[in-house]
Amino acid sequence: MGFVLLGLMTLNAIGLSGAVLQMFSHGVIAGLLFAVVGRMVYDRTHTREFSRLEQLNLNKVIPFAAVTFTIASAASMGLPGFSGFVAELQVLVGAWQAFPTLAVLTGLGILIGVAYSLRALQTAFFPDEQQRGKSPVSEGHNHMELNPISIPERMGAVILITASLAIGLYPRLLLDLIIPSFASPLFDGLRKGGGM
Repeated sequence: MGFVLLGLMTLNAIGLSGAVLQMFSHGVIAGLLFAVVGRMVYDRTHTREFSRLEQLNLNKVIPFAAVTFTIASAASMGLPGFSGFVAELQVLVGAWQAFPTLAVLTGLGILIGVAYSLRALQTAFFPDEQQRGKSPVSEGHNHMELNPISIPERMGAVILITASLAIGLYPRLLLDLIIPSFASPLFDGLRKGGGM
């Protein structure tokens, strides 16, 4: 949500439209991540501890959840093709025009977010054999039988992934609605009050 605040601070059309896109993107991607972590994984394993999840071999036991979390992580990292990329790029371009130092710091923050997302993905779904051997989880959990991912869970994930891809590949779907709203008297007053 820091991207939203940074985009709003720019008070320029690029940064503001990026902030609005980021609000949409964050809602979709966070919803997808929470669906995997809460609904698909926690409801089946009853744990959120990485040390326990490493033992469960989730990429083999519930592969749909592993693939969905991988896609959601890529979207969360702002990779091209997803709505987060377009939103973050617009915020960064708008911020570069208004606050170059903040734009550079934000770029560094993106790297930290990428490292965190990759670590969570690897630890929960794709642990290496050494990590699996170190975990204190009992042997009985290694080959745990988990309920398969249901059709409604699959449909919800596909809808959210499709929404992120649609906006990432064709952002004008939302930008054609967002940009004209900046011509309203509300935004004129905001710009004048903001010194623009």
